[in-house]
Amino acid sequence: MNLIIPIIFITIAIIQLGIFVNSISLIKIYPNEKSIKYWAASLLSGSIGITCIALGSAMLKSLAKGSLFLTFSNIIFFASTIWLIFYSKSLKYKISNKDIKLYSLTVIAYGIVFEVVRQNGNFIDRQLFAASCSLLAYLVLLVEIKKQKLYEDSKYLKIFSATTFIEFILLLIRILILLNNDYGFIDSLNEIPIAPLAMLWLMLIVNIWSYISINGYWTEKIASSSTANLIENTKIKILLNEKYKLINSLMSANKTAVSGALSASIAHELNQPLGAIKINSQHLDLLLKNKKEKALIKKIIQDNDRAANIIATLKSAFNSNPTYQIIKFDTFIESLKPLFIQAASEKQISIKFSLNASASVSINPDQLRQALSNLFNNSVEALSKTKKTSKLILIKTSINNNKLVCSISDNGPGVNKKIKNKVFELYESSKDGNMGLGLWLTKYIIFNHKGAIGLNMKYLKGAEFLIELPITQNA
Repeated sequence: MNLIIPIIFITIAIIQLGIFVNSISLIKIYPNEKSIKYWAASLLSGSIGITCIALGSAMLKSLAKGSLFLTFSNIIFFASTIWLIFYSKSLKYKISNKDIKLYSLTVIAYGIVFEVVRQNGNFIDRQLFAASCSLLAYLVLLVEIKKQKLYEDSKYLKIFSATTFIEFILLLIRILILLNNDYGFIDSLNEIPIAPLAMLWLMLIVNIWSYISINGYWTEKIASSSTANLIENTKIKILLNEKYKLINSLMSANKTAVSGALSASIAHELNQPLGAIKINSQHLDLLLKNKKEKALIKKIIQDNDRAANIIATLKSAFNSNPTYQIIKFDTFIESLKPLFIQAASEKQISIKFSLNASASVSINPDQLRQALSNLFNNSVEALSKTKKTSKLILIKTSINNNKLVCSISDNGPGVNKKIKNKVFELYESSKDGNMGLGLWLTKYIIFNHKGAIGLNMKYLKGAEFLIELPITQNA
């Protein structure tokens, strides 16, 4: 339980951070639109606050006493709701200096009182105070939504109104649970009661729906504006790339049944915005006549389909009864050749195959395709950043000690020495802006196939990953 709670919170924060990255492209399209900036500030504040709370709680020796770091973390998280109030109000009215001063004082007062409660109260006292203040903030947000009748302006704002109301109800239920139960002295993560914690997780998931609905509202506005301006300024591929990272990040929450259910739920919800992106892109493809613009749209649709396939692979990876097939491994690699060759050629990278394993293995093709693609994409990304004129990826198969061995190597810069021994761990990566989940997922898939994977420490020409799989004798 010690690791599960911080991992789930950090996963939720990663999802919010991914949506924040997409909001940057919207700010570029509407640089004078204050409401989008308030929305982005809420996303950033929320993701930072949740991450700091998770890390602070995990490092604390005494949860009952808390720390000043946790006080600042809670202030940042509380501020995300204030930014949402600003967002709702700024859709139709200008935020005045009086509003800024009033809500700034509110956040400061919240921080001061929270610190007093921390020093003189216990863990449950802090939870009650934070939840009560959030309840009041959401009440103000609901009043603002009702006052402006935002739910009448767009179906996405109607969803935003509904999810805000649901968050309010969940907060109220959480407060009632905390008030009506004597949880005693709580001093560690293992002692945190599951009922109010589950309410908090559920509220944060609904909060993500709120942010996605806001994203849908602005996407809708973009679709109704100039198509040429849309193509020039919108960075939809950023969103798709972030979704790929988010889907991979869900794997960290699947180590137990509870986190597995959370991952499946969020993956299910991601299908809806992906579907909307595909429909909107197909509609734009019909409207556009310029060949270059149509090519861009087709590329977006392809990336969207790739993200959808990753969701399907994600569900399959954690299926308790996955489907396995007995396949000649070299034949399986042959089926991946066209995909790998095309991806490598686009980056001016040579790729060679040396397939010498005439053996069959029992595999789930979708899962193993994802695992090999992760390793291949890592090599492509590493080589893309080098200035070498001769860039090469080599994929080899062989048999060693009655095991099938598959090697994927490149002549790139290699793996950073600092993380060589923990390259397969969660959230470890040498790439800026990468959460380090791809290799963890690859290892998870290979282990599910009763195999092994490792980094060849003796390989000095770049990076080489070695996969071992058991040979099926009765194929």
